[in-house]
Amino acid sequence: MTAVLAEQIGRADRAQCRSHRDAELTAWHELLASIEGDEWQRRTVCDAWDVADIAGHLIGQAEDVNKPFSFPRRYRKAKRVYPDVLRIDAHMMVQADEHRGTPPAQLRTTFDQVWAKATRKISKEPELMRRVSMTIDGFQPVKLSLGYIHDILLARDLWMHRDDVSQALGRPFDAGPRAAEIVAQVMYDVIDGPWWGDRPTVEVELTGPGGGAYTFGRGEPVGRASVDAVSYMRTLSGRDDAPAVTGDPVATEAVASCRMPF
Repeated sequence: MTAVLAEQIGRADRAQCRSHRDAELTAWHELLASIEGDEWQRRTVCDAWDVADIAGHLIGQAEDVNKPFSFPRRYRKAKRVYPDVLRIDAHMMVQADEHRGTPPAQLRTTFDQVWAKATRKISKEPELMRRVSMTIDGFQPVKLSLGYIHDILLARDLWMHRDDVSQALGRPFDAGPRAAEIVAQVMYDVIDGPWWGDRPTVEVELTGPGGGAYTFGRGEPVGRASVDAVSYMRTLSGRDDAPAVTGDPVATEAVASCRMPF
């Protein structure tokens, strides 16, 4: 498999991003419909969240798109309620808090309603609004445009949290028809942002659903590493600090140690 230069992948266009969201929303509709009884209270890898909390957080993400003052209100509240937590993480915790205790049937209905509205709204956003940017405190402060958050990060969040829920329920994760495109956008972000840093140039083969081969860095690669694609997304996002990476030691260390906002 020929490795693709990660820096040459480029950003997915708005039509592609809409297809990513639509695929994920279809998958989430089916997933939520299948959850029963105490499965809603299964703990997940996301700190203190259970399955229902993840659904509440994702509903909050859509609400922040639909309501102009929702994000700033929650962002301010996050600092007050969770002063010792990274601001963006605290904001997501507030999203989950505000929907905790919602009956499952209402979670399902609300999820479908708010996301149907949100994805339509994102598709119609004027370009001037999409260029508005904000600084997000994550692994390190980073300035992100509204268009990037809505197009790239929200679909990625839906996809990764679907894996979180699948793991909590003990079910296999169906990465979906757009997995390779979603993963490719992550690979582009790794090298386009500050996340790869001064690590050496390496080739990485991502295996399984969403897989592909990529070159990180510039110049001649000093080694090659291999890791399951979905597992590596979990590592990059900070969910798994012990990925099963194989290959040349210098490459495996570089690949396993990288983290980025998800």
